[in-house]
Amino acid sequence: MLLLFVGRKNTRGCVSIACPEYQSVTISKPASNNTDKHIRRGSLPFFATAIAIVGSGTAVAERPGGFGLDTPPNEMDELVVTATRLATQRGRIASSVSVITREEIQRRQFRSVTDALRTVPGVHVVRTGGPGQQTSVFMRGANSNHTLVLIDGIEVSDPSSPNGAVDFSNLWLDNVERIEVVRGPQSTLYGSDAIGGVIQIFTRRGEGELHGAAEIEGGSDNTFNQKANAAGATDQVDYSFGVTRIDTDGDSVTPSRLRDGVSAEDDNYENWTASARAGIAVSNSVQMNFFGRYIDSDTKLDPELATSFGGTTEDRDAKLSQTTWLLRGEATAQLMDGLWEMTLASSYTDYNRNNRNDRQMPSETLTRTNFDGDKLKFEIKNDFYVADEHVLTLGLETEKENMDSGGFSDFGGFVVGEESNADTRNSAVYTQDQFSYGDSLFGTVGLRYDDNQDYGSEVTYRFAPVYLYRRTGTRFKGSAGTGFKSPTLFQTDGFTPNNFGSFYRGNPDLDAEKSFGWEAGFEQELWGSRMNFGLTWFESKIDDLAQVVFDASFNSTYENIDEADIKGAEAFIHVQPFKPVLGRINYTYTDAEDNKTNDKLLRRPKHKFDVDLEIRATSRATVTLALNVVSDYNDISRRSGGVIKGDDYAVANLAAEYRLDKKWRLFGRVENLTDEHYEPADGFQESDRGAFAGVELRL
Repeated sequence: MLLLFVGRKNTRGCVSIACPEYQSVTISKPASNNTDKHIRRGSLPFFATAIAIVGSGTAVAERPGGFGLDTPPNEMDELVVTATRLATQRGRIASSVSVITREEIQRRQFRSVTDALRTVPGVHVVRTGGPGQQTSVFMRGANSNHTLVLIDGIEVSDPSSPNGAVDFSNLWLDNVERIEVVRGPQSTLYGSDAIGGVIQIFTRRGEGELHGAAEIEGGSDNTFNQKANAAGATDQVDYSFGVTRIDTDGDSVTPSRLRDGVSAEDDNYENWTASARAGIAVSNSVQMNFFGRYIDSDTKLDPELATSFGGTTEDRDAKLSQTTWLLRGEATAQLMDGLWEMTLASSYTDYNRNNRNDRQMPSETLTRTNFDGDKLKFEIKNDFYVADEHVLTLGLETEKENMDSGGFSDFGGFVVGEESNADTRNSAVYTQDQFSYGDSLFGTVGLRYDDNQDYGSEVTYRFAPVYLYRRTGTRFKGSAGTGFKSPTLFQTDGFTPNNFGSFYRGNPDLDAEKSFGWEAGFEQELWGSRMNFGLTWFESKIDDLAQVVFDASFNSTYENIDEADIKGAEAFIHVQPFKPVLGRINYTYTDAEDNKTNDKLLRRPKHKFDVDLEIRATSRATVTLALNVVSDYNDISRRSGGVIKGDDYAVANLAAEYRLDKKWRLFGRVENLTDEHYEPADGFQESDRGAFAGVELRL
């Protein structure tokens, strides 16, 4: 009944089966970066480093975390933006942060954002089938709608999504420079959604003379992918462009055990993604940046439920078409001889999703639904460099979201309509002090106030210190803070009636979901930075979780009635025993439970291992081997709808590349090397073993 009344089948927001959750130099011109900057007064070397790493795509790309270098770089020197909204050395950040660089993306042949995220500790990826199928990310045991996702500072969530979770299925690594993953509550800087953490994707900044690259790739399931990009810069202007096309027949997402004798059919997928960014140095003290991304995709679906009362999962004409626009413009000015840096920005997102499903027989579903969501946001950020030990940030934001949905789904005579239209505005002010004392103690303390026209106000805070014991090079870190998740427009104002006289209606009195979380840990580098290891323990409590409830007439709505307790640990070791060899092992332990029933939260594995080995066989050839192991989690049965124990799985991927010369590069990979048959979500099987190869030409 949950699916029929509130599931909004295949709207790519939250389907009850596919997404079952309670889920001394004054700097007059700063380093240019696509979001935020941190340049300490009195530190010319730090400024130069920021220019080299943050402002230059190539500099970041050539930082492979110690791989293939005579003297491996210290990972703690790497600059991170997302954790503090200021470009800060990672060693001075208390939050648990992972950075995936462009060089690593190429070497390991990641194609989608989730390919890269699978390797990050504390992050679990669930894809309901092959490429293009609904993809959710769970961070530190929180729901999938508790992770904020940004691309160049643009919030990616779709306002028309029922539960507000980002569907990662259409996020490919087109023109991407790096990905930063910050774990733990971050609402003090970012507001709603950042309970589990923040993922930010940065596109490449152009540099040097005009240059470009083209790439083609083919392989299993009639896969044929193409990619091209161009970039460059003059004294005043930098630019980069990229376009990617993904085309694959795919496999059936439905395993044979659920097809009830029906022959399998491929669930194909096609995606066009174009991205661009440009920067203009208006003067020595004013910089303007513009960002844009367009996504157009078509996905074949298997939406039917194989239930205990009949039905089939194989559907030969169900299709989801989506278009997305992500746009942002910003201007940064240096004032008062560099003591005050002000950034003005505006971003706009627009989503359109259309579901179409014809009938092959009278008992099958007929679907004609449309979902439109858009968001317009304005923000001002001020960074004050008033003392060498402190950088004070003060920010103001306001945004308006709109949702409009219509159409119907006819489940063989049971008709559910889509009649939702709503909007809301949220405004916020936040402040942060980033401090340092004695070149050993660093950290941030922050406070934020959000005011929403629907549910009221929220106050969040965060304190995150890190201490560096320089004698041994040991970092002791910790943080404590709060977070919240605003109700979605569907949860407060949605309406889906049916022809049996009952309906789902949103609850305008719904409150925000709230959390408190803390973490403590250490990191240690040894052997001249050839080895780095660490351990972090984290805990969080989430209150007022929204859950669907029914009345005696089977009418449904949302109420704040659930609570969750989450605790766990993240451990890692990175080691380069020899110049051509780099190994990484990440382990995450997560214990996530419903506080009232003590049941496990769905699709939160207790154990997750990631093992990666990279070998530079020659100066031109590289081989990488990756293993992802997931075990001990609960799921929901696609057939019965009941809670079941999910199957453990281990998936290996192999990739290799050979650079012929400065222009030509050959590459190939095998996904699911051992041909593991597994279902990350019950009833939705991942692709079998696949082999792919391609060539890149640089101009």
